[in-house]
Amino acid sequence: MMNDKLIELPEYGRLIVVTDLHGNLEDYNDYLDLWDESDPDFHIVFCGDLIHGLDEDTDGSVEILDDAIAKSKEYSNFHTLLGNHEWAHITNTEIYKNNQPLLLGFKNILSFRKGLIEPYLTNYIKFFKTMPYFVKTDNGLFISHSGPSDKVKSIEAFNKIFESDYYGPILSEFLWNRYNRVTDYTKGDVDRFLDVVGSKVMIVGHCPVESYKVFGKQIIMSSSFATKVKTYLDIDLSMEINDIKDVQKQLKFKI
Repeated sequence: MMNDKLIELPEYGRLIVVTDLHGNLEDYNDYLDLWDESDPDFHIVFCGDLIHGLDEDTDGSVEILDDAIAKSKEYSNFHTLLGNHEWAHITNTEIYKNNQPLLLGFKNILSFRKGLIEPYLTNYIKFFKTMPYFVKTDNGLFISHSGPSDKVKSIEAFNKIFESDYYGPILSEFLWNRYNRVTDYTKGDVDRFLDVVGSKVMIVGHCPVESYKVFGKQIIMSSSFATKVKTYLDIDLSMEINDIKDVQKQLKFKI
């Protein structure tokens, strides 16, 4: 499938997966230190929500974005997926954390860091629109910000996400849904989705967990935000995956 919103990785090389940095520049740099950008078969994936720290004084969102934009242009093995916080800027939808308006806060940071809001905000939104939604590996991983959508019961239903705009309900559920909530998704939804896309294990962030959580055939990781033991995935893409335990053994921890 040729699709700029779905990255498909072959069955060779190495992959690091990191979730939800939320403006933590120190963690961003630490994870980059684990990656060899000179090896085109060594991929790093950030699963969305690069931005929006809660403390404007220490929020490194702007610095992360500036570096991520540069690396995305230079390296084909550097990938940043769309998260709901980037989506909020694309759709101009205000979102809140601890009753703080995050889009407004981001504009305040731009004004402070850059001296003005435009043209930087427009350029960042252009970058957000280039972000893929998913990564699929040949050995059986499916990586997204969150989800799945319980509306995906066939490959045709899944492909509709690429035909819709940023307001499409299926994309929204892949950005906002959380596990085991009545209105969101269940283990059965994960199983069905993996069958539809021909994958074995799903890797996501978005949901606040301590370190990581196994939810059926899904691993939910916290690599930076609101966790003491930070978890990321470091996996050989040639490794055979039989079940979720094989992937769980490849999780790494940063304290």
